[in-house]
Amino acid sequence: MVVSAFVQSIRALLAKFGIDAPDIRVEGLTLDSREVNTRLIFVAVKGHERDGRDFIPQAISLGARVILAQTDDINAHGQMEMRDHSVIISLYQLPEMLSALAAAFYDYPAQKMTTVAVTGTNGKTSTVQLITQLKDALGTRSASIGTLGSSVFEGDDTHWVNTPAANTTPDAIRMQYLLAEFVQGEVRHTAFEASSHALVQGRLGTLKTDIAVFTNLTRDHLDYHGTMDDYGSAKRLLLSQPGLNAVVLNANDSESQKWDAQAGSEIERIWIGIEEESDTMSHLYRNNPQVRHCFATNASYHSAGCRFDLSSSWGSATISLPLFGKFNISNVLAAIATLLAEGEQFDDVVKAVNAIVPVPGRMEVFPLSKAANIVVDYAHTPDALEKVLRSAKFHTTGKVWCVFGCGGDRDKGKRPLMGQAAESGADVIVITTDNSRSEDPEAIAQDIMAGLVKREHAISIPDRESAIRHCLAHAAQEDIIVVAGKGHEDYQIIGNNKTNYNERAVVARLQQEYSK
Repeated sequence: MVVSAFVQSIRALLAKFGIDAPDIRVEGLTLDSREVNTRLIFVAVKGHERDGRDFIPQAISLGARVILAQTDDINAHGQMEMRDHSVIISLYQLPEMLSALAAAFYDYPAQKMTTVAVTGTNGKTSTVQLITQLKDALGTRSASIGTLGSSVFEGDDTHWVNTPAANTTPDAIRMQYLLAEFVQGEVRHTAFEASSHALVQGRLGTLKTDIAVFTNLTRDHLDYHGTMDDYGSAKRLLLSQPGLNAVVLNANDSESQKWDAQAGSEIERIWIGIEEESDTMSHLYRNNPQVRHCFATNASYHSAGCRFDLSSSWGSATISLPLFGKFNISNVLAAIATLLAEGEQFDDVVKAVNAIVPVPGRMEVFPLSKAANIVVDYAHTPDALEKVLRSAKFHTTGKVWCVFGCGGDRDKGKRPLMGQAAESGADVIVITTDNSRSEDPEAIAQDIMAGLVKREHAISIPDRESAIRHCLAHAAQEDIIVVAGKGHEDYQIIGNNKTNYNERAVVARLQQEYSK
């Protein structure tokens, strides 16, 4: 815990924002009224689902000495009132100033390290993990924040701490807290996932960001953003981060053109791409000496991973990876481009890349000696699932089996598209339960099947382990079984119950069972 190291008076803190407050010593800030004690400021803001101001009485009962409350009245900004032993300070546009407030409280931790923000629909987690792993290999103590949780990178001993709200990008207070904690642990480099929700909600508002990475844009989160245009615009908010000096763009995704057009002239562009996927576009950038780039050519795929020739503005080399899929080549290219933009030496980067280990739950292969190999992946969007299955075909001479489902209480329009993606890339489809939440799993399965042309080629087995066992019992040894949707997650939400379910652990157990 770092909060004890940041004891300060709210008078000095709020003076930075033009507010004259009393001299009350505190040790931290929290948005969760359940965490409140006499040492923490309770920050009451109106959220997407709940209004924190409704929990002010609870915070008072728990002993909060200071409460910062959002007000919609600009004339009430800075006003104070006492309730019991609590002082309530009203702040206009508090959500927008929260990132700056937290940064000031924790002494601007992002200023004391290099920070990299990765956004996009797919590939964020893998790219963040690869950047962090490689930066550590190059001698810089590094950390990451994202879907897996937050942690300083310690190789196999890395201990992930989950975000309380299970968000890809933590809230504005926790982001600054984590960075401050990293600084105290002598971390000098942090890569983090920047979700579209976080960008729209201002969770990263004043967080100094040195490099931004855009992976790709495909359908997701339209239940929140409404349209693809709004979703894309939300991602591009990353270009407004303070301190941004470089952006890594994917030449294989046309959305990158919008990023290029919107980025300021002071921001350096570094283009990445796989040439065989976009020959015209990649050659355009590659043949322009003014444009920095990292491109992959002559990519080949085998049962143990992939290989490609790296052609870049910094040099050329051959790269061999224990990773499956073209999209993982894109993720690696993004990581390479980031490190080179930071000034790492080309030969050192190449050496580190050739020693990469797979990211947990991201196209992670579990070989079985007496049954079909299993691949566990987090793919939960149509584009991601299609790419995972297409990639799997490159790594097997047999059939591709696909086990997947869709989340409940989420974008229903995505479900038939997931079915189409599965049918386009898999020989056999087994629909199972993801996080069905309040919806009937079988109704979700029917929504998925609505996207299939040949519904008779798919079956529904609600229990995930039973679905995997079905594939193992019927697949040939040369086949490959892709289990998609859960990846690194260690839980499943069915109804109102959140139960323990670690798909990687389940598959590892089956690996032992079917290899005897």
